[in-house]
Amino acid sequence: MQAILRYGILLVITWVAVTVGLNAQAAWLGKHGFRESVVKVYTTIQREDYAWPWQPAAPSSASGSGFIIGKKRILTNAHVVSDARFIEVQREGQSRRYPAEVAFIGHDCDLAVLTVRDPEFYAEAVPMELGDGLPDLNEEVIALGYPMGGERLSLTKGVVSRIDYQLYTHSQVDSHLVIQVDAAINPGNSGGPVLFKGRVVGVAFQGIPNAQNLGYAIPLPVIRHFLTDIEDGVYDGYPEPGISHMETPNPAMRRNLGLPGNDTGVVISFIDPFGCAIGILQTNDTLLAIDGHAIASDGTVRLDGQTIEYVELLERKQCGETVAFKVWRNGQALDISVPLANRNDPFAFRYAYERRPEYFIMGGLVFAPLSRGLLMAAGGELNQWYAHHLLYYATFAKVDGLISGRDQFVVLRNRLAHPVNAYDEPYLNKIVREINGLPIRNMQDLPSAFSNPTNGFHVIRFLDDPDPLILDATETANADPVIQRRYNIPEISHIEPAGVRK
Repeated sequence: MQAILRYGILLVITWVAVTVGLNAQAAWLGKHGFRESVVKVYTTIQREDYAWPWQPAAPSSASGSGFIIGKKRILTNAHVVSDARFIEVQREGQSRRYPAEVAFIGHDCDLAVLTVRDPEFYAEAVPMELGDGLPDLNEEVIALGYPMGGERLSLTKGVVSRIDYQLYTHSQVDSHLVIQVDAAINPGNSGGPVLFKGRVVGVAFQGIPNAQNLGYAIPLPVIRHFLTDIEDGVYDGYPEPGISHMETPNPAMRRNLGLPGNDTGVVISFIDPFGCAIGILQTNDTLLAIDGHAIASDGTVRLDGQTIEYVELLERKQCGETVAFKVWRNGQALDISVPLANRNDPFAFRYAYERRPEYFIMGGLVFAPLSRGLLMAAGGELNQWYAHHLLYYATFAKVDGLISGRDQFVVLRNRLAHPVNAYDEPYLNKIVREINGLPIRNMQDLPSAFSNPTNGFHVIRFLDDPDPLILDATETANADPVIQRRYNIPEISHIEPAGVRK
């Protein structure tokens, strides 16, 4: 009986604590006006299928968070609304959802701005204000949003445990500044504000699976860069200098480079041919300073009392601006300015959104460009010997000078079984070098190459393989409509014009 009584008292105490906590949370939100500013985002998403690129995957529903900022706009994550076919938003206390549209989206920084045409949506909403600077380590922050596990607005407190420079998983390529907090960032939290002293200092955006009380937020410098970028009505993205460097703590290396004896400078090991530093900086140049800030031998600079990587100064620049380097070259110091731009780099292999995959089918053989989507669709195949080279070309083609004369690597990705292509499996996943004597620079070359058979045959040659694949041109032409009907393919190809491809 006493045990039952103790259990009952414990339940009452727990209920009171939870009720008091919820009431305190509601009072805090109401006092600061944030309840009306945080938004739940509902999306219907349809991703592309890079394994069978003529048919998108089935639509699915998802939700995330966002918050109202100035000019009647909603800030959220790009990954919350990418590939969305339909978007609705709803504020706490509203009885219905409102259709929304993507006004701007930055896949490289995982941020997006939404707009709602119906002015009723914004009634009595107070835009959230951005902070003046980042919190310090161990300072308390508050994450607001609509994570999984409930329907109402959630408030989570935590402290800043790290400010670092890390990969943004949305694009799988770009790295920017992040805030790490010891508050969980769960599915549905993405896009919600992270507050410090009542102002926005971050946007919740990603976590680590199976890690408890650990999450990441996109920090204020990245948010401001995005919002400043879109002020002219176009999102340009981040400038891409295209510099890779080596640290120079080794005294022998410093003597070989003829560097002074102090602990300054990193040496350029590679300059991306699509970066804006090409033709201005050189390999073996040593970067001594950036915009007047000395670069240490580990690639860091001191800024506002903190040690950060020098690339973070580049991160704060917009396209069209310049960056000033002090460079050690051939035994002397030079002042060199680099105009900053974001050039189209077909070999960056970012994950693509809001774009149909390119493909071309001939005789049941499915050709597609090497891309991040293709690699992700390949999945476990990349662990097999016959697909290792796809990872190699995606990673090292520019460094090893293998991109000359092309702006895409065209891959024989799949085979739709038919007698005309029997025994062709050994050629799958190989990169096409030429077809019927015509070098293949990109997907646009395929139709013209296949329109000129060699003595009645299509002769396909691949990189790293001396043996060609040969198809009978007449049999192939007769088989194409049969294959298209049999496999329910609406279009035999989708190839983007070169000016459209990004």
